Amino acid sequence: MRRFTFATYNSLSDSIAFQNLKSDKVVLDELAKSGVVNFNYCSMDSISYLVLDMEEDFNLDRSIKVFNDLALKYSQLGFFTEILNGNYQLLDRIYKMEQTIEYAASSGQLIPYQKADYGRFILTLEIINDPVLAEEYIKVHGIGMAWPQITENMKSVGIHEMELYLMGYRAFLIMDTKPDFDWDIDGKVWGDLPKEKDWQAYVAKFQKTNPESKAAEKWKTMKLISMH
Repeated sequence: MRRFTFATYNSLSDSIAFQNLKSDKVVLDELAKSGVVNFNYCSMDSISYLVLDMEEDFNLDRSIKVFNDLALKYSQLGFFTEILNGNYQLLDRIYKMEQTIEYAASSGQLIPYQKADYGRFILTLEIINDPVLAEEYIKVHGIGMAWPQITENMKSVGIHEMELYLMGYRAFLIMDTKPDFDWDIDGKVWGDLPKEKDWQAYVAKFQKTNPESKAAEKWKTMKLISMH
């Protein structure tokens, strides 16, 4: 499937529209028939974030057309078309676990279909407002730059997939896990695995967080509304 992510500031009223849409089975069925695999809408403070998964043969233009056409029939999708047509910023992906190919944001990020049972967490943090550091932050998350031990650590605690997107100096992390992933239990084990403290110290210079914090302590969980 193809993934598109969007973010904006000061648009939390959309959470009501997404909550209403989640309970509208007729429209959700129509979305599924039209190529929408899933959506996740998140909010925290003044930040709104949308993850939109479409069938593999969709790009952004085709996705916009689908929603524009559906909005003519279902007026409650009007807010969705506004998001895709520019009210939110389309984000570039700067990291994917074991990524080998880069895709343009407008083409959509190629993502495998989710496992039948999985946990999903969408988290956010702010990086330091420095363009040089931001550019370096992107580079250290590029293809082949992640430390192999860090990837193995994630797999060992039940993390199946992880992606990182950036809007200015705001980072968004999508993490798919085993269904029963527990931050208090698995997060603690994760933070104590080999090289994990070294990695957190390495990336701490980019982040507006306590340099001694574990990953589970740095990233803040966003409130999540899902199609499924």
